[in-house]
Amino acid sequence: MTIFPRHRRAAMSVAALAVGTSLSPCLIDSAAAQGKSVEVSAYRQLGASEMMASPGQNGGDYSANAPSLAGLTLLATISAPAASRLGYLIQAQCTEGLTVALDDAAGALAPTLVVLQGAGSNGDQGGSLNMAGMPHTGRIRIYSSSASCQMAARAW
Repeated sequence: MTIFPRHRRAAMSVAALAVGTSLSPCLIDSAAAQGKSVEVSAYRQLGASEMMASPGQNGGDYSANAPSLAGLTLLATISAPAASRLGYLIQAQCTEGLTVALDDAAGALAPTLVVLQGAGSNGDQGGSLNMAGMPHTGRIRIYSSSASCQMAARAW
């Protein structure tokens, strides 16, 4: 039996058409997407491990109110635990509010300050910081502008 070149070409065209139509549209779309260029915006969100300023550059602090503990009274200190605590709850119960300082065990690093809004009247519930399931290994210091400020704190 003799196969003519025209018949062979026609048979190959039919086979190629059958294979081409059986490809998944997802494969075709992803292959087309890989060929396109992707642009990245010059303004993007920083990653958690990225520094805000490039190495060797100090930068400037443009905060509206720089953090300060001047004029505040230390109400309570939750010391650094031997093992990481599982969580803590701090609640302001006075009109003056609270400033919570989270730092390392030795107090060698700059603390993270959290300001809690005061209550509408003394004894009521004001702002609270509930960090259940968020371990913190350093000490926690609680300040207020009033030495008689009522507050609640619990660590576990």
